[in-house]
Amino acid sequence: MWCRRVSLFLLHLAAVLCERVSAQGGGEDLANIAACDSEIYCSGRLLEAVQNAHVFNDSKTFVDMKMKSDGDEILRAFDTLVAGGADVTSADVMQEFLQQWFDPPGSELEVWEPSDWRESPDFLNTVADSSLREWGQQIHQLWNSLGRKIKPDVRDRPHLYSMLYVPHPVIVPGGRFREFYYWFGFIPNGGRVYYTRRSQPPVFTLAMRDYLDKTSMKEYTFLTWQQCADPALFHAAVATACADPALFHAAVATACADPVLFHAAVATACADPALFHAAVATACESERLGLLRSDSVSCCCSSPGADPALFHAAVATACESGWDFSSRWFGSSGDFSSIRTTDIIPVDLNVFMCACEAALANISLRLGDSGTAARYQAAVERRRTAIDAVLWSDQEGVWLDYNSVTGQHTNRFYASNIFPLYTTCYGDGTARADIEGRVVDYLKKENVLIYPGGVPTSTVHSGEQWDFPNGWPPIQHLVIEALAASPVREARQLAQDLAQRWVNVNYRQFARTQAMWEKYDVETGEHPGSGGEYDVQVGFGWTNGVVLHLLDKYGHVLRAPPVSTAAVPVLHLVSLILGLSAFVLTVQL
Repeated sequence: MWCRRVSLFLLHLAAVLCERVSAQGGGEDLANIAACDSEIYCSGRLLEAVQNAHVFNDSKTFVDMKMKSDGDEILRAFDTLVAGGADVTSADVMQEFLQQWFDPPGSELEVWEPSDWRESPDFLNTVADSSLREWGQQIHQLWNSLGRKIKPDVRDRPHLYSMLYVPHPVIVPGGRFREFYYWFGFIPNGGRVYYTRRSQPPVFTLAMRDYLDKTSMKEYTFLTWQQCADPALFHAAVATACADPALFHAAVATACADPVLFHAAVATACADPALFHAAVATACESERLGLLRSDSVSCCCSSPGADPALFHAAVATACESGWDFSSRWFGSSGDFSSIRTTDIIPVDLNVFMCACEAALANISLRLGDSGTAARYQAAVERRRTAIDAVLWSDQEGVWLDYNSVTGQHTNRFYASNIFPLYTTCYGDGTARADIEGRVVDYLKKENVLIYPGGVPTSTVHSGEQWDFPNGWPPIQHLVIEALAASPVREARQLAQDLAQRWVNVNYRQFARTQAMWEKYDVETGEHPGSGGEYDVQVGFGWTNGVVLHLLDKYGHVLRAPPVSTAAVPVLHLVSLILGLSAFVLTVQL
């Protein structure tokens, strides 16, 4: 008990010190750091005018448009417009200006069909249910609709675009997400200039491991350690011990362990350009209530309160976490204005770090580099020790996010709470039936196994999209994988049951709309999820991938659910009703 208390105290102290260092951007004033250096796409008078005029419902639309002229010329034209007395708060005025100076979003892309795409993947032959097999084939066809190639003009004239150029074709998620997400080298959130100061959860190493395993090691010798060491870790997580995050091995020394835990931290103080409406509206309302000062938020009157730069940094950090937005990051008031993402040491981020280090240890060993393998394995063991010491709640029987400011666990259900079961990032790395049985009991106690559409992201009704009742494909995938690998039979059966439920909601919605969606409502088990700063998106890359994976893993036992008349497209149903009404009326006459 004494060792645990010392560990928690030193971790708390280190986290607070490191948060201040990282939030200041290494000494630079946080309030001066925009999402990128572009005065068109990331900050400045034109961006604020377009977004504040609500020319588009989605803040991302404008910052994805291509400039027809150099940025300086466009800004001069805008200044002339203002000097001439034009009402730049008018959506019509700004719409006319944009039509003159910008091309529509997506104009920098060409449709591309993957060259290695095959008409019928072998794994679909193992799917027993003919309806699911046919559906899997339809989903497989969607990859062709999501293939894109960036036009050479982006390479030749990058100053006219927010898109980041890469020479090879990519698969995009779909809908408003027109760009690629994740790449080699330094890994930003996605392929736009306004994403370059934040990353995403560090799973690149795991993707690389899976790819190399599928190719039977034949490409291992062509990789350099600079590529293998997942540069995303450099940006996605900040060591609470304030050591160089690129090394991700520094420890907070204690009398009994070497715990190292991470939290995300993005150094930017400006509203996210692609989420401008939500972020600025909340900041403005918070200023009105006296919760934020107005000295670095260009929208409202002055009032005393917390630093708005930290607010916008917390918003950007929530985006980097992958959970944008969720009650996970909210403070005591429980709403968006209290967002404190950098205070939280998240379970999932630390599990991903542990899994990445384990993957690198395995790759090193298979390459014959025992010294490097031992170094990574030592990091894995330190991470497991820290996860056990700080994030495990013996009272709840599960791992919980830890608030480094309050020194308390976040005692609410989030699907990420069970992620240490994924690759057994706890204890000595050997799955323990007693621990995993308690985790199953926790899931039952929280009543999150009762929904027809799978496991909810949380049980909090916040109105944010990473909360109840939404179910997200990557979350379902990780929950299922975590339970499927358990030595507890009940956990493995739950994994199969959840796979069937997730297939059901996707199958029924596809029957209704002929589309795959980025998220779904687990409570109804029917329609796409809602909430958040934009409408639910059609596409959708990770939805397709997760369903195809489940068909591959469980296709021998999964069955297509019955599709009721409610699955008939709405317009067809209305036409049918009107036709029947006319027929009845005719008969009566």
